[in-house]
Amino acid sequence: MTSTPGTAVAAPAGFVPDPAIGSAPGWPLVVYFHHVHPHIDHYTNVTPDSFARGLDILLRHFEPADPLLLRGPATRFSPPDRPTVLITFDDGYRDLLEHAVPLLDARGVKAVFFVCTRLLVQRSADPRADYLDWDECARLRDAGHLVASHGLTHTPLDRLTPAQARDEVVDSLGELRERLGLDSAVYAYPYGIETPVPAYVEGLGPLLAFGSVKARSRPWTEAPLSVRRTYLPSGGDSGWDGLVRGWHTGWEQR
Repeated sequence: MTSTPGTAVAAPAGFVPDPAIGSAPGWPLVVYFHHVHPHIDHYTNVTPDSFARGLDILLRHFEPADPLLLRGPATRFSPPDRPTVLITFDDGYRDLLEHAVPLLDARGVKAVFFVCTRLLVQRSADPRADYLDWDECARLRDAGHLVASHGLTHTPLDRLTPAQARDEVVDSLGELRERLGLDSAVYAYPYGIETPVPAYVEGLGPLLAFGSVKARSRPWTEAPLSVRRTYLPSGGDSGWDGLVRGWHTGWEQR
């Protein structure tokens, strides 16, 4: 697969990641998690009970966005006429099958699973090193979820040469296309660290690249290589309702 170079815009110097800043006004709110597990300490890990509570709070203020809306060039996207939320998961951990997917299913929510293709199939007793396999990814796809790219190896792109960074993006998308029939170039930066990436991937089209709270809040059509995501802080359940209300207010400031 070949590509045409593009440039992702990094967060400005001194920028402080703030989960209270949602996605661009009028555009889908994008929320990211890593683990849904009872015993992992991580700023975007939540327990199953907390995840269920967080979903219910989000769905009181936002309708679930269909991840298949990501299939197509960002330039063709239009802001939804109602507040919507897109749920995403990074890395491709197996605990999501046990703890997250049933809670999503119970609420009719489809999500995006950003997987590292060269880490798939790895098994471990440590849930932080226990990954989905290709058959499990196929089942997620068949259930209406989107399995997209988080690179090959979860290496921060700023540690790589430009050619290596390009391969992390393009080759991982190629593997997903070959193994799962992925038909769009959807990617999330490891660690939310944005560096120059291909703007176009042959066979899949324009790249839509998701950042984290390190990205600025801008419309997808203005910044398709730097879509902001935010999160529900682990252990902060008591403040989630106010946080989500703030995201809803920000969505309306169009």
